[in-house]
Amino acid sequence: MTLQNVLETHRETTPNAAALVARGDDVEFAALGGETRDSVFAVASVTKPVVAYAAQLLVRDGRIALDDPIAQWLPELAEPKVARTPRGPVDDVVPATTPITVRHLQSSRSGWGFTADFSLPATQLLFAKAHLHGASELPTPDEWLPQLAEVPLLHQPGAGWLYNTGYDVLGVLLDRVTGSLPDFLADRVCGPFGMTATSFASPVFPSGAGGLNSTANDLLAFGRGLLASDLLPVLATDTTSADEREAARLFLEGQGWGHGGSVDIAEINPWNVPGRYGWVGGSGTAAHVVPSQDKVTVLLTRTAMTSPEPVPVMRDFWKHAAR
Repeated sequence: MTLQNVLETHRETTPNAAALVARGDDVEFAALGGETRDSVFAVASVTKPVVAYAAQLLVRDGRIALDDPIAQWLPELAEPKVARTPRGPVDDVVPATTPITVRHLQSSRSGWGFTADFSLPATQLLFAKAHLHGASELPTPDEWLPQLAEVPLLHQPGAGWLYNTGYDVLGVLLDRVTGSLPDFLADRVCGPFGMTATSFASPVFPSGAGGLNSTANDLLAFGRGLLASDLLPVLATDTTSADEREAARLFLEGQGWGHGGSVDIAEINPWNVPGRYGWVGGSGTAAHVVPSQDKVTVLLTRTAMTSPEPVPVMRDFWKHAAR
């Protein structure tokens, strides 16, 4: 079955798609709905690996360090409170016993974010106060940080893995460190890699968790850049424990998490190869690299996901890419 055949079987539910599998210099491309390799898609959480890479550039430059407290640049978040118990009321809190660091944001261990149980009081407050995605009008970072500060952490900094929010915090931190995260990405990531159509959808809030628009060609360029980078081993080193992976099974499906994306550590499905790194986006997007096979895979659609679990077209695409 060709890649085009794979997409055709999902045409009813996914009428628009652009997909490619690059094995070295050999690129297989397919599309639905008139899309091309240069069609621009909202890539949602596929933003995270790009922002994680940008953060590692700043670490290498010596402008930030992984163990720096984030309060150095984000004083609004200098005194976080922690829910005494995850299911307790949001006003039953204790002080954080350790500062939140850049490493905590990179590895999704800050204490802000989602568990598999979205009904937790702190999670509901996070949605009400500080969840950006799907909002009709975005705040500025300066408006957003005090709102986030009102949300208690679900655990002490570094004590567990939670999804998503830490990357919006990381994006704001990088924006303040560099003076402009969009400009930094353009100069230090997109320019060198040849990503000519990648940019933030909203100039008001450069969301590190999910704000980029991009193309199949640009994400191929990013993937190839990662494969050639000495920073990939940092991004693609698992940071999770077995207990954390089990608690996060809804998001990680038994795999690990590095910086900005998942890292395959268990050969559960045909496409799971140890060291495979990348992530999926809620707008129906996915991008991964497989270092051991010199492979890049990109799937872009315009069909939003209704849960964190990958949709059938993604699984069939990954199965094809694993051949």
